[in-house]
Amino acid sequence: MGFKRILASLALVAGLLTETATAAEFRVISSWDHTYPAYPLLLEQYTKNVEAASNGDIKFKISGPETVPSFEQLQPVGSGVFQLLFTHSAYHFGNTSFLMAVDGLKGDVRKWREAGLIELVDKHYERFNVKVIFMAKPPENSGYQIILRDPVTPAHDMNGRKIRGTQSYAGVLSMLGASPVVLPGSEIYTALEKGVIDGAAWPVIGVINYRWNEVAKYLLRPVFGAPVHSLFINLDTWKALTPAEQSILLEEGKKIEASWEAEWLKLMKSEEAALIEKGAQITMMAPAQAEELSAAYEKGLWDAALKKDPKDVADLKEFAKKNGLTN
Repeated sequence: MGFKRILASLALVAGLLTETATAAEFRVISSWDHTYPAYPLLLEQYTKNVEAASNGDIKFKISGPETVPSFEQLQPVGSGVFQLLFTHSAYHFGNTSFLMAVDGLKGDVRKWREAGLIELVDKHYERFNVKVIFMAKPPENSGYQIILRDPVTPAHDMNGRKIRGTQSYAGVLSMLGASPVVLPGSEIYTALEKGVIDGAAWPVIGVINYRWNEVAKYLLRPVFGAPVHSLFINLDTWKALTPAEQSILLEEGKKIEASWEAEWLKLMKSEEAALIEKGAQITMMAPAQAEELSAAYEKGLWDAALKKDPKDVADLKEFAKKNGLTN
């Protein structure tokens, strides 16, 4: 069955469920399965907290990329097939590049909220009929890594190596001379094992759960960037909620945001230690590459975002400059 027919079937089921369920029973689609550490610590923890805060009046049913592929999830949430989406901007770059540029902004989410960035994101995403509930961001330059089948050469040469990476990594891979290959997470192990790719760019959490260290035991350092994990809600669903229900969703989202920096750093340190214990080795970029790393990452985000959505992203860049969120 083709994806469009699957989507149509899901829409029919969603419609039937809506007729018999209360407005506060939510279907959630996640861009990752439970293997990715942010899934239990962000998404599952958030849903548990909301259920507790609402005394069980708000409940959730979570599906993952096995139901709808990660790169195709924004539209089903906007149309109401699902009511919430847990994702990263790279997975809907085909729809909009706006949130990808946000990944490169300075400051924590509290500063973003004080500056009015969340309202700006909401305004942009209205065209997709969704609203942001939370944006969980780790500390700057603690977010991403590249794992490799083979260490870098003594000359730190990465030229020609095929590295799995979404648009988020374009600037870094270009700076290193590597060739990007776009693959969903579910295909990375086999691609590494068979030598289809020479490495993979991914957050600093999750490699050990997916067992990619079995086929790529070199960890390229330093790490870089700060991936924002976002939760969106269908806008029609949001408008149908009571003020009390809306307040619960937003307040529990802010609590998750506030706790995420410490959780992320703890995960990052424990995972690297576990990988090294299992035989992983550190391999280093050249000093000149490491010095250019942050600038290359941010430039890659802005370049890709501006190329796809020039007006909206230019407005975002001007907003960021006025509010001290960018260099």
